[in-house]
Amino acid sequence: MVTRGQGALRTLMVLGCLMSSLCPAAGEEPEGLSENKIKAVYLYYFATFMDWPPGSLDNDSHEIVIGILGEDPFGSILDDTVRGKMVQRRSLTVKRFQSVQEARQSQILFISPSEQDQLVHILKVLGDAPVLTVGDGRFAALGGQIAFQREEKRVRFEINAEAVKRAGLKMSAQLLKLGRIVGDSSP
Repeated sequence: MVTRGQGALRTLMVLGCLMSSLCPAAGEEPEGLSENKIKAVYLYYFATFMDWPPGSLDNDSHEIVIGILGEDPFGSILDDTVRGKMVQRRSLTVKRFQSVQEARQSQILFISPSEQDQLVHILKVLGDAPVLTVGDGRFAALGGQIAFQREEKRVRFEINAEAVKRAGLKMSAQLLKLGRIVGDSSP
């Protein structure tokens, strides 16, 4: 039986591997491990490090929804990554959304780069909804919560802790240590 502490340690080790050794210093990612696969694994592990406010998880569905808003860069990779996985005794499922109003039904929402022009509107509509928002590039500095960054052939992430707090989410201290904390420069 794995205790919560042992599980957290194991998860930290996997995240550490993703951030360092999976992408050798020589530059190339290991064969078969694409940037989107790494991001998909991160999305799964983000779910394991989050606590949502009481009452925000639908007790009838018994699932945690990882949503994608906009063009889906993952294809089946994200679905395959979370298939059969459980977090907080809930199954993980992936849903694709065409509107931000529908996307409020997710617990984790990847906002595709295709939605960059609408980002301010999307974040405003999400408001203080208990949804962990994830994107690429300057996403966290623009008011999103977690942004994937490509650095030296590795996938890293930035965390906007202020935005996480505004959404009423609690992020594990271990995850905060692994990400780079950025401020909110949103208008």
